[in-house]
Amino acid sequence: MKSLIMRKRPYYLTIAATVLCLSGPVSTMAASVIGGDLVPGGIGYQWTISMNGNDTTAGSTPAYTGSVGSLSWNDPINANDPIGTGWTHTSNWTALTLTETANLSVTLAATTVGALVPAFSLYSGHQQTGSDWHVYNNAGNFDWAPALNYIGNEANLGGLSSITRVFSLGAGDYTLVFGGNPPPGTPGAQVGYHATLTTSPVPVPAAVYLFGSGLIGLAGLARRRMKA
Repeated sequence: MKSLIMRKRPYYLTIAATVLCLSGPVSTMAASVIGGDLVPGGIGYQWTISMNGNDTTAGSTPAYTGSVGSLSWNDPINANDPIGTGWTHTSNWTALTLTETANLSVTLAATTVGALVPAFSLYSGHQQTGSDWHVYNNAGNFDWAPALNYIGNEANLGGLSSITRVFSLGAGDYTLVFGGNPPPGTPGAQVGYHATLTTSPVPVPAAVYLFGSGLIGLAGLARRRMKA
C-alpha cells in the first residue's frame, strides 16, 4: 500500500500545481492610499494610490473621500473653451500606480444622495511638471498636459448618485479625475463624494487552460505507466 501511495504522489502533485497555476491569487489586499501629492508641480493631486493586481481601497486609512465642485467635471459655461469643460481646480485628482496588469473597477458616489451627480475620467500617465491649470478636457487629451493620454470616462448622463466603470489596464501610472456633471442651470457648490478602487486579475486566456489540460493529460499518462 505504501508503495502504491508513493507512485501516485507525483500525479497528485502535478494536479495540485496545475490548479494553483490556473487559479491565481484569491485574497484581496489593502491598497496604499496617501492623501496629497508626493511630487510638487503639475496637477495638484489630492490622492496618491498604489495597487497590485488584486487590491482595494475599501476601508483605507485615510478614507478615500473628499469634496468637489458640483459643476467641476462639466460646466456648460465652458462649452466654447478650446481646452475643455472641466474645472481643474474644483475637481479632485488621483495619481494612481498599478504594479500589475489588472481589471480596475472605479466607483464614485455622492456622500449625500442627490447632492452630487458624480462623473470621472481616466488617463494614462501622471502630470507632475509645470504649474496648475484652469480647465481640462474630460473626454480627450489635454493641450496643456502632454504626459496624460485619455483612456475613457463615465459621464453619468442618467444622473445617478453612484456610478461604476471597469477598465482593463496594464501596469503603469494613471490619473483619475473626479467631479460633478449636473443638469444645466444647477448652482455651483462644494459637495461630498466617496470613492472605491478595486483591482482583480485579468482572466486567464483560453490557451493557458489548454496548457493546463495538457499537463493533466500528461499526469494521467504518467500514472498509467506507473501502474504498468
